[in-house]
Amino acid sequence: MQNPKLNVLIYPMLSVDHLNADSNYIIIKQLCNELLKTKRYNFFLIIDKDRNYVKDDLNSLVKIIKIPLPKSKKHQVIHFNSNLFRELFKKYAFDLVWNNVVEQGHHFRYFQDTLLDSQRTKVINYHHYVIHRSLENLTNYLPCKHILYDQLVGSLGADLNYFHTQYCYNMLEEEAKDILSDQSLELLKSKSCIELGGYANKIPSENKYDKFTFIYNHRLDGYKNWQITFNQFDKLYDEGLDFQVILTAGDKDNINTINQKPYTIVKSFTKHQDYIKELSKCHANTINSTHETYCISIAESIMNGQVVVLPNRCTFPELVGADDKYLFNNTEEQYEMLKEIILNNIRQKQYKTHKQLKLTNHVNNIHNLFSELAKPDKTDIFDRIKKQITKDKIKAYLSKRNEVTLQEFRSYIFSLGYASQSFPNIKIKYILNEFGYDYNINKDKYIYG
Repeated sequence: MQNPKLNVLIYPMLSVDHLNADSNYIIIKQLCNELLKTKRYNFFLIIDKDRNYVKDDLNSLVKIIKIPLPKSKKHQVIHFNSNLFRELFKKYAFDLVWNNVVEQGHHFRYFQDTLLDSQRTKVINYHHYVIHRSLENLTNYLPCKHILYDQLVGSLGADLNYFHTQYCYNMLEEEAKDILSDQSLELLKSKSCIELGGYANKIPSENKYDKFTFIYNHRLDGYKNWQITFNQFDKLYDEGLDFQVILTAGDKDNINTINQKPYTIVKSFTKHQDYIKELSKCHANTINSTHETYCISIAESIMNGQVVVLPNRCTFPELVGADDKYLFNNTEEQYEMLKEIILNNIRQKQYKTHKQLKLTNHVNNIHNLFSELAKPDKTDIFDRIKKQITKDKIKAYLSKRNEVTLQEFRSYIFSLGYASQSFPNIKIKYILNEFGYDYNINKDKYIYG
């Protein structure tokens, strides 16, 4: 069969109680909605059965699988229920695992029943964060050396590691050099790819605020150095400059502190679309972070044509271009840049990285990686069956059926004397695809033609 659909299991990294507001869910939703337009995918998204979730604009062709997951990010990275996933892999045939919890990369690859690499479902790790020395003394996520070790083992065990930025890969490599052998470092490098991409094609810029407006859409975590940013705003305000800051994220204690500032407006959103509308009204953004692997909040501002004033470190030179005029080396430079854009009323900017940061570019990168990675290691799986009598029986069985469930065909294969080690579900899917059957996610059946 020409280009059968790929069945992709998505394992998200969940960090907030309301799933619809979780950044990883939003990323996955945007990519799935676009990738489904290629008509080459069936997506199966795992979510926590006890986490708040309401149906939104996620494409209905994405199958939601609810299972119990740890509530905290810290626990999810060390938790893998192999019995639960074994039952899931018996029910479906997955070409790929799109794994957002990189610490589990080796588990997804090696818990499978088959002993042969060629018959395993491929695993791609999607790196959103790195346990790195730049986090020390800045977040309660450290000390977590065991999680760093798990990140490295999970990365080495996966088939491919996807990084948003060169800086993100460099962070992992920097930590790995203290732990891994030269041989393992080369293996990690060979299994890694780096592609700059984004999560929006364009964010509309209608109905801008009359007053010069910054958006502060970053977490109020230690490594973001939000206190330094708001100290800068304090100085600008005390000097008599006219501006306001829209704050969209943070915990209650921090918000109570910031909410007292005369230039700050705190807003909360349950829907991503409402947040984007608010973002589109603003003119500028700034941050003082010392640890980033990408920075979606800044990428969104770039796609809205806002003026972003950024540290000349971490991922920021990649996001705006290394020669951007609003990259600062110290807080004195930052202050002067912020003062300049307010006094001169600089409310928009074009970026040379705009095309790279488009969602369409990101989708193309992911699609190419998925398509290449999911190719069977061997072709003509059916013809490789040694016994001709077995081949004849399989042909006869399928000739009588225009549609068949995976479980039905799997049971028939096993009735011929085979077991899951020699015929895992992905191998059974390959045979069905070779005979012209493709999986229909709504019917949960393989349909001929």
